Amino acid sequence: MKILINQYFKFIFPLLLLLLLGRETAIFMAIPQEHYLKELDFFIPSLIENDEKKARFSDALAPNIANRKFVHIRYKYCARKLATYLLFDKQKIVAQRQECLNILDNALAVAPSSALIWLEKAKLHGQQENGDELLNQSLFNAWHVAKRQDWIGIRRIVLSLQNWEKLSDVNKANAMADFLYFSPNSRNVVRNLARQYLLNPAAKPIVEAWIAKSDVNVQRQFIGHVRSGR
Repeated sequence: MKILINQYFKFIFPLLLLLLLGRETAIFMAIPQEHYLKELDFFIPSLIENDEKKARFSDALAPNIANRKFVHIRYKYCARKLATYLLFDKQKIVAQRQECLNILDNALAVAPSSALIWLEKAKLHGQQENGDELLNQSLFNAWHVAKRQDWIGIRRIVLSLQNWEKLSDVNKANAMADFLYFSPNSRNVVRNLARQYLLNPAAKPIVEAWIAKSDVNVQRQFIGHVRSGR
């Protein structure tokens, strides 16, 4: 028994440690500096090239190493290509959107409680013809798994206002409830609502109705953001 223990620490343990170190090094090399999906930086060539290299490296590693961080860089690159096609090459939009959805579906298979992934699915389905049902289901799931996280709540509110005519009554009610819950303690929520008020004409009557139901401090913040944004 003592011999076996000695052999373990002499040979097997260092090998396992080396494999673990190699795995973590590969993950570190493949992922971006940030893991959350942020707005795409189209016009910074060095970042685009860097993300492309990392995405290809992640594609090569993904079948052998299961790690949620790979999803972010692969999806970020996929979403950038989709946004480019929306502007310059519309014939490729459908296939590229489906590729992005496949990445998200694979991620949800192992992380079904990721509100961010559900929200990205909702956004993509909102771009599809006849995608209203999938949009609403994905948006509801994004709300259901993270009802009280303000950073994802802000994104849900914005996406809801951008797709208001497509939303179910349940998701419309959830969007208003999100705003009324988060706005008293989050200036970012009020700021983003003011931005939608200024940039999205269809959202104005909805925003006005929400603001009318909010407390006085939120109303003052909203007015200040609207005035400074004009």
